[in-house]
Amino acid sequence: MKRLFVILVILFASAAAAIWFHEQSGYVLVSVGGTAVETSLFFAVGAVVVAVIAVLVVVGVLRRAGSMPRNMRRWMAERRAGRARGRLVRGLARLAEGNYQQAERSLIQSVDASETPVLHYLSAAWAAHRSGADGRRDSYLALADKADPDARLAIGLLQAQLYLEDEQWETAFATLNLLQERYPRHSRVLHLLVRACEVLGEWERVLDLLPRLRRHAEMDSARLQQLERKAAIGLLDQASRQSMDAVERAWARLPRHLNDDPEVLLAYADAALGNAPGSEQLEKRLRLALRGKWDPRYVDRYGRLQLDDPERPFNIAEGWLREHPEDPDLLLAVGRLAVRSRLWGRARSYLEACVARKPSAEASYLLADLLEHMGERDAARRAYRRAAEQAAGLQPLPELEHLRQPQPSEAGETREKSA
Repeated sequence: MKRLFVILVILFASAAAAIWFHEQSGYVLVSVGGTAVETSLFFAVGAVVVAVIAVLVVVGVLRRAGSMPRNMRRWMAERRAGRARGRLVRGLARLAEGNYQQAERSLIQSVDASETPVLHYLSAAWAAHRSGADGRRDSYLALADKADPDARLAIGLLQAQLYLEDEQWETAFATLNLLQERYPRHSRVLHLLVRACEVLGEWERVLDLLPRLRRHAEMDSARLQQLERKAAIGLLDQASRQSMDAVERAWARLPRHLNDDPEVLLAYADAALGNAPGSEQLEKRLRLALRGKWDPRYVDRYGRLQLDDPERPFNIAEGWLREHPEDPDLLLAVGRLAVRSRLWGRARSYLEACVARKPSAEASYLLADLLEHMGERDAARRAYRRAAEQAAGLQPLPELEHLRQPQPSEAGETREKSA
């Protein structure tokens, strides 16, 4: 509408100018050398206007003709880019469909004409990985890094993800460590790095990462607590294969709040018992833990101590019987400590009380070993049989059970020997 109005105004002005010039009586005389040309003012002005318009048209045609190669090149580039986009879409579709070889071909065919070559290379790397072509996968990842250095985080994450899927744990661990140094707060990097650490048993690295995981990894508290406990137990287990000094260093390395965690303390106790069952530090920690919370698993480990002075833990454990007289785990632990203290009679009483309250293969075997040491072979044989049955999960027939009971004469002999 605006353009039409402008055209009408121009036509009106032109008509008004033509009428005005036509009514003028003046003329234009042009003399060149011996030649003179005389014409009316109206015709002269019209000729000048036509000449100017002709010049402008010629200049415009020449300019357009000069820019044709550049426009042609631009058109061809846009056409190639359009084909590249189409092949990218087709490649991604084939990738989603699981046709990995066709996807790889479509993605690579027009990568040079693409406006986003890094997407082609990354998608082709994924397709090659799914096809089992690890060499081409790594080549595409290297080309993606050259195509767009600013996309190194995305390239590194995909590379690490593919290594993890291929169970190349050490390579993935090295890649993710480099990424974590460059991007220490990136949530995805932290998640993948922790996964690699769990598989490789890099528990000390997990403990180092825990503060960042709490702040940046968006993990729920239950998962973080589980991961922290798992790392602490794993670190103690690794130290247990070295020495007691390594176990103590691992324990000192743990956050202080884990000292009260039951699972972690049990892992420490097992590691210490495997290296130095006479550890005074272990005795103290178990005793303080039992003072804070009664746990049968702590009691069991306390009963396995082998201190230089065995009567001291025996007296402590026997004192606990005043508060827990029917606890079979405590009776077993006290019986075991009584054996180490060479208190045979008391050891027998506690072990028999334990078997009566909670039969177990371990308690029956310890009792049988003690009875054999005391010379009571028949009673020891019966206890060994019970230990074997309990260990194998066997249940004797009730019709035969009464045949195993000691006869009155045998019982009297047994009591005489004990006396």
